[in-house]
Amino acid sequence: MNPSVPRSPIAPGHRAFATILGATLAVAWFAGAPAAAQDERMVGIWQKDLQRSDADWPHRHDRRLPNAADIELDISLDGEDVVMVFTSRRRDWPTPRTTTAHYITDNKPNPVPDIDSGTPRDVRAKWRKRKLTVSYTIKFPFEADIQQIWELSKDGENLLLTRFGRTEQGRPDIRKNYFVRATAVQ
Repeated sequence: MNPSVPRSPIAPGHRAFATILGATLAVAWFAGAPAAAQDERMVGIWQKDLQRSDADWPHRHDRRLPNAADIELDISLDGEDVVMVFTSRRRDWPTPRTTTAHYITDNKPNPVPDIDSGTPRDVRAKWRKRKLTVSYTIKFPFEADIQQIWELSKDGENLLLTRFGRTEQGRPDIRKNYFVRATAVQ
């Protein structure tokens, strides 16, 4: 033993135990992080603000559609997962259309019905810093990867959906949809 090196007051066996315990606690802490990241303030009924929202793809985002769908959204949490019930209305539809999307937030592909057609598509969802991130691929005349980010305003009164994608020509296409709190789905 080198006398110039100070001796640790913790026995070598106890140091190994403390290291293992610390590593286990760190893993447990970070494994629980996604649950703490979810934003319970998203729960409730929301109404799409057609005045502030961009037109839905594939229409030009700088033009409003004269017959845009009126969308109401009822959000609930199922543990860490998110359930969104979309109710869409248009003047030319005889009845409202309702679609339920259950986003399993494990960042693995899970089938979720498309809001417009109801056809299932593989969707990945996860919580990231109190924002819900949803990713999927659309197949129309071309294929495009879409990422949606759902987040609340600081006061919790507005829900913002930012949708990132690409046009058929490969140009970035970013759309924003704003939702305001509503009292009841009509």
